[in-house]
Amino acid sequence: MWIGISSLEDREIKRVNGDSRYPHKSYYDVWWFYSSSIRFNNSFPQNFKKFFPKMEAFQINYGNISTLTKSDMASLGSQLKSFDFSFNELEVLEEGLFDENPNLDYISLLRNKIKFVALGVFDSLSELKILGFSSNYCYSGIAYDNRSKVLSLIKEIEENCRDFEKFKNHQRTTTTSITTTTTENWNQFIT
Repeated sequence: MWIGISSLEDREIKRVNGDSRYPHKSYYDVWWFYSSSIRFNNSFPQNFKKFFPKMEAFQINYGNISTLTKSDMASLGSQLKSFDFSFNELEVLEEGLFDENPNLDYISLLRNKIKFVALGVFDSLSELKILGFSSNYCYSGIAYDNRSKVLSLIKEIEENCRDFEKFKNHQRTTTTSITTTTTENWNQFIT
């Protein structure tokens, strides 16, 4: 069943469109939400459970979303089993992010810009069997097939992505270098 968001205002989904080939189905029957290349203006859209209460799989790729909060994840419900947020702009995974989604067995965070991961962010996920974390700033890795590989990857992520001072310094350095470069370029034009 095809579903599209037809109205998004202030981060909230207001209206959805469906595929008329399935007249006996409704939005309530949707178990997988998928979006690719729709720009969400750095914000996670809200109200998914209102339209898709049976959703077990959630995927937004190339959504240009830079923040993901515990309340965003909680809004997807405890029945969520699959979460794919690859190719976005995330930098931080906050404490307790997945606490309200204990049934997740698949998470993909490939090719974000993750620099910091709070200690214990994956602790509530005893069912997690696949974790994709490749091509992030603080660490790159993927684990699948069994729980012990996932636990090893989580340990590596926690060891490499916990230095918040390093994260803050990286932000400060990046901001300074951009400002300096901009000022230098501007000075070339006015002299």
